[in-house]
Amino acid sequence: MDVREALKIGELANSTIVAGHEGVGRPITSIEVMEVPEVISWVTPGILVMTTFYSIRHDERKQVEIVRTLIDKEAAGIVIKLGRFVDSIPIDMIAIANEKDFPIIIIPKSVSYINVLTPLYEKLYEEKQLVDSVNNPFSEFESKSYTSLSEALNEINDIVGSPVYIEDMSGALMYSSKEFLPNGWRKSDALFAKPVYPSYSEVLDDWKTSLVTRDRTILKIDGFRDCLILPLVSNQQVFATIHIPYVERLHSIHMSSSQLKKLIAKLIELFMNEQLYLQKKRIEHLEHLEEFSSRGQEEAEYFVMRFQANWTEKLFSSSPYLIDPSCLVLKELHGLLEPLSDRSIIVFEKYYHFYAVVQCRSDEYSMILGQLEKRMNELYDDLYVAAGPLLGHSRLLDDAIRLVDKTMEIGRKLRKDETFYTYDKLGIYEILIGLTADEHVQSYAYTLLSPLLQSNNKELLDTLQMYLSENGNMTKTSEKLFIHRRTLTYRLQKIQELLNMNMDDAEIRFILHFCLKIKQLSG
Repeated sequence: MDVREALKIGELANSTIVAGHEGVGRPITSIEVMEVPEVISWVTPGILVMTTFYSIRHDERKQVEIVRTLIDKEAAGIVIKLGRFVDSIPIDMIAIANEKDFPIIIIPKSVSYINVLTPLYEKLYEEKQLVDSVNNPFSEFESKSYTSLSEALNEINDIVGSPVYIEDMSGALMYSSKEFLPNGWRKSDALFAKPVYPSYSEVLDDWKTSLVTRDRTILKIDGFRDCLILPLVSNQQVFATIHIPYVERLHSIHMSSSQLKKLIAKLIELFMNEQLYLQKKRIEHLEHLEEFSSRGQEEAEYFVMRFQANWTEKLFSSSPYLIDPSCLVLKELHGLLEPLSDRSIIVFEKYYHFYAVVQCRSDEYSMILGQLEKRMNELYDDLYVAAGPLLGHSRLLDDAIRLVDKTMEIGRKLRKDETFYTYDKLGIYEILIGLTADEHVQSYAYTLLSPLLQSNNKELLDTLQMYLSENGNMTKTSEKLFIHRRTLTYRLQKIQELLNMNMDDAEIRFILHFCLKIKQLSG
């Protein structure tokens, strides 16, 4: 708004401009009423001053000095109410104003200040909001509604052209936008992944206090991209931080403290709402589980899955302030099981272990397992999944959980190169594990294998294990052991001599395989 526009607003439209007509294009940034002569300390460029000259009504020289000061300070103009305390404008003031194109505006004494100021303040406020909206790239973000915190982070990602993620105050990653930018202190966007920068714990300790009263800081690590850090604060405690690595577009965005505070407040609200929603979701699933296990229907065909990863087992000993880690794990698992949303699924936690009950028909079982294994391998490289057998009675749920726990235990122990275990392939090992408690079985396996258990024969023991794993295929065994076929033949002959057994006999190979499994499960 400039002086020309102001002269058309409210009762200022009844005013008269008596000097500085050429200066009506001066912009107005603020409006103040002045009844004291000391203006030097508070006059700012663009200010429009209103006065009656009450305190200097008998001092024309002082009146002229004030106008001269306003001109020097690049004020927008002066509005003088005549007839109240002064009846005329000094000639020198008129001359200076005309010379410097400084508007002097006269309003009659009958005009109330409030009727002049109110519409002008409203106009300035509207213009400020418009300017803030143009300069603030997050103005639209602040007014929109979001169904999840992840959706909001993706929107910020699009606005600034940079990944956005949220860490708790131990550095564990809780949320990340759709894009991820590895940097010098963070290599992974896996749930609860920790930074790899050696001195990061010291940085976190500083943020816990310094960011309580600040709206931002910059994380600077020599040789790596700077990162904008915004604190999430509740009850004078920083409970998480927002990270936005700097890219070229972010360097061009200048946000005031008030704008940043609005952005942070929006994210805090979304974070709290999502925590409440996830806790409600967990309770609903526990209620569904109780209902399922108590109804006792024979027709309820289902199987149980167990999930295990670093991010399913961390942070439970001392949960961070305002954060429920198990809810975040359950949220992650719901995302993994999303393709099965058309059927009944109950995801739940039991003693910090995470499970899902999946209802399906017997003819769908293999298809669902294949679908989940493929999706898991596409999304994760650190998640282990065990699937129990298909059952037909909901009151067998405790047994189903025990079986899938055992499947996970055996899979992690015996199939270390795999991440997806099923009971139909590993259930036999439950029987073998039971046999390891039998001292006669232990004695038999040890006695038979004892010649190969000597420290100098470890190479022969490894060769036997690989040979039996490859079903006696010489070519595959030599390739897996990276040895020549003649070397393998020599080793197998040596093994046969030590054990006094003919490994061409399928029954002998079965006995040796059995004894090796007993040894492996006993260890």
